[in-house]
Amino acid sequence: MMFKMKAIYWIGLICLIVSPKLWAQTRVPPDGKLIEVKHATNLSYDKGKMDAKLLTGNVVCEHEGAVLSCDTAYLYDDKRMKARGHISIVKGDSIFVTGNKLDYESTTKLAVLEGSVRCIEKDMVLTTEYLTFDVSKSVANYYNGGKIVNKENILVSKNGHYYSKTKDLAFHYDVELTNPDYKMKSDTLRYNTVSKISYFLGPSLITSKDDYIYCENGWYDTEKEISRFSRNALLVTKQQKLRGDSLVYDRKLKIGKAYNHVQLIDTSQKSILYGNYIEYHQKGAKAWATQQPIYARIIDNDTLFLGADTLFHTDVDSVHNFLNAYRHVKLFKKDMQAICDSATFSTKDSLIQLYRFPFLWSQNSQASAKHISLVVGNKTIKSFRLENNAFLINRVDSSDMYSQTSAKTIDGFLRQDTIRKAIVKSNSEMYYFVKNKGKIMALNKTVCDDVTIYFTKVDVQQATFIQKPNSTITPIKDVNLKEVRLKGFNWQPEKKPRSRYDLHVTEAKLK
Repeated sequence: MMFKMKAIYWIGLICLIVSPKLWAQTRVPPDGKLIEVKHATNLSYDKGKMDAKLLTGNVVCEHEGAVLSCDTAYLYDDKRMKARGHISIVKGDSIFVTGNKLDYESTTKLAVLEGSVRCIEKDMVLTTEYLTFDVSKSVANYYNGGKIVNKENILVSKNGHYYSKTKDLAFHYDVELTNPDYKMKSDTLRYNTVSKISYFLGPSLITSKDDYIYCENGWYDTEKEISRFSRNALLVTKQQKLRGDSLVYDRKLKIGKAYNHVQLIDTSQKSILYGNYIEYHQKGAKAWATQQPIYARIIDNDTLFLGADTLFHTDVDSVHNFLNAYRHVKLFKKDMQAICDSATFSTKDSLIQLYRFPFLWSQNSQASAKHISLVVGNKTIKSFRLENNAFLINRVDSSDMYSQTSAKTIDGFLRQDTIRKAIVKSNSEMYYFVKNKGKIMALNKTVCDDVTIYFTKVDVQQATFIQKPNSTITPIKDVNLKEVRLKGFNWQPEKKPRSRYDLHVTEAKLK
């Protein structure tokens, strides 16, 4: 009887070794959690030597919809498998994972692959040396460096996670995305293979041959090439830097839109455009600024500030630019202030032009006309021109006396931050006070075609009249100072901006 039992045992073992296909076909997992052997050229099992079945030659196993293939496999209690050589895992009709080594647990459904690992899904290929793959959730992870190629995008990072169901990839540490047109570096990046949108957190940098973008939070649509950045967002081109609390950028159209605490810095012109909204077009280097915009330009170790409802800035060439200002325009420089309805500034002509009800102040002087133009030198405001209804007023000290000049055109020249000379042309009229040893002695009223006036820092020093002037001199004791007013006199010191912080303050608040 004992002999018969041993014979039956050996005959059964020989059948398993010789006919593994037959064994695989009849082996049915009782609870759906066991690994099922679908094919193997050879199968052997020696319980005395090891507690695993050895499968070799075109090994194919299946576990809950995932097909595992290899050259050699050790199967432990049909629940755990170690495989070597030409490893592949196929999940459904989309995911294909390959490698050189595999450890798989049926209870956790976790596969650990090593050696030239590749995870392929449609047009995405992930390569790494060590990969964990959750078969049930279709989630792949690597922790020692990996690379993903998705069409023309190549992404490398130290750690990576792929979620097949949502088509999301998450990357951490030394993340770098390379495209033929740009390169992106970040600390943390999430990318969706369907939407082609990248989300990044932490210091991130996107560079191309024409510009680069820095931010610490945002997203980027790699297909549409539209992005939104926040937290220290910065766009840098060859000549400009655009920064703000948040930044939207269309790389195809080369248009950037910045919101809140925005700065557009022109590095070549040493100028800055501020505002709470700026739209910047790289093509043509044009920018629109609204929501309390201010243009600032360094002149002679000082800064000229210009504010308006809307500012339009454009580069004329690689050296010069042009500024348009619309509605409620105000200028402030320590030695000069102005207001008007609209203005332009050309760095090529070094010319600021003020339109519609302009007023200009310098120290104790006020100028007004239908149109005022200022010539800006490299170091200071050099001169100005008043055209049509030109009126120049100089307040004498802090008194209620005003030297006045009206004409069709007045050209003024500045030195040491004050008006020092004025050339008055066509139908000029003047009131100025005559002094002797610093004491005011009389009032001179003159009507003349052309006049040249020289000023001290506080008053008229000398006037030269041309073409038969008609002058009247009245002793100061006989002068009613309240009546010493030429037609068109309009002294408006309360409208003068007192600092750059007044550029967007209403006139009521200034008063």
